[in-house]
Amino acid sequence: MNSRKIFMNRLIRAWKYQYGVIRSIADWTIILYLIIPSAAIFIMMYRTWWQETPAWIEFLPFSLIFFSIYLFSWSGRIRTYVQEADKVFLIKNGPIFIGMKKWGYAYSLLVQFFSTGVSILILLPFLRNHYLLDWQKIITLFFYFFSLKTTILLVKFYLRRIEIKFKKIAAGILLFIVFSLFSQLIYLLWEKDLFIFIYICGAILMAASVFQSLKALKKISSIDHEIAMGLEDKMKHINIIFSLSYDIEKPAVSKRTKPLLFRRSKRIFKKRTKVNGHTELFIKIFIRNYSYIFGFIQIISVTTAAMIIIPPLWIKATIFIGFLIMMHFWLSLIWDKITASNPISNKYREMPSYFSARKRAVTTLFIAAILILSLFITGWFLLLSYFGVSIGMLGR
Repeated sequence: MNSRKIFMNRLIRAWKYQYGVIRSIADWTIILYLIIPSAAIFIMMYRTWWQETPAWIEFLPFSLIFFSIYLFSWSGRIRTYVQEADKVFLIKNGPIFIGMKKWGYAYSLLVQFFSTGVSILILLPFLRNHYLLDWQKIITLFFYFFSLKTTILLVKFYLRRIEIKFKKIAAGILLFIVFSLFSQLIYLLWEKDLFIFIYICGAILMAASVFQSLKALKKISSIDHEIAMGLEDKMKHINIIFSLSYDIEKPAVSKRTKPLLFRRSKRIFKKRTKVNGHTELFIKIFIRNYSYIFGFIQIISVTTAAMIIIPPLWIKATIFIGFLIMMHFWLSLIWDKITASNPISNKYREMPSYFSARKRAVTTLFIAAILILSLFITGWFLLLSYFGVSIGMLGR
């Protein structure tokens, strides 16, 4: 069996595995009542974008669109489809092993090629009708961001090999800033129609990245790292399901010997009561667990984006009502999860102070979520009014 057949066999098995994971939660009711209506709504919205430019895009400078595509360029990673058993067999057959990894890298480039194309395709109504870009500018934009993606794939491949989390984050932020500055230079060349320089820079980036990536894939010493990355990619959808599941506890895994916040665990409330004790315990656990903070911010950010993008005012009101119900329900579930897993809170679950603290903590975070959402929406409307876009225009 040659390397191409081994790669295709593993790729098909990976597709079937991910399909089984998705089907485990997306039964026919989810498909019928959620996925299909969502797809239909998006298709209708996309069609209306071609017919009439929405009001919310009218004041957005193209530089913001450019930066959004740059942010999207940091998605994706190199897939080699290396498995644990390869240490025993394939690693002894160097040409087959390296060939399979090269096929995996080529497939990763193909995926990024189509993902870049899809992002440009989604923005195409705005690029053509609002920003009045010709096809030469759009194709140049696509070429640069695809070449940038090949470089970012290589950068992320090396970043994931850094064991110390602080060094990994610091290096990632530094590289993000460097590529951002470089992209700003490309943007200035793009605005002045100096396409030849953009093609030269993109070609150099792509050639150097592909060459270095193939060189890195030939190293046998990185097999453990590639196995770990492959397992992480395989489990990504399952981890998403776990993060949204109430019945599965997701402890925050950290290599720190001390928590990032409340290291000395000082008192939050000066007055020591049973209600304050339950509330303080919940607040500390909630803040220390990044998955809870991420879920809290995620619900607010998704609601903000939906209320901004979707035009009709009555739909905005419906989304806001849904946000209130969802946020209160989610906070109640998080309280029950935290207190059930903590022996101190679990011991006093039937006490009146427990229910008083539950109501107090959930209500406090619920009001905080509404205030944060209101702040985002108010800031957005103030920005709209500054550029002369009235709120009535958003209801079209």
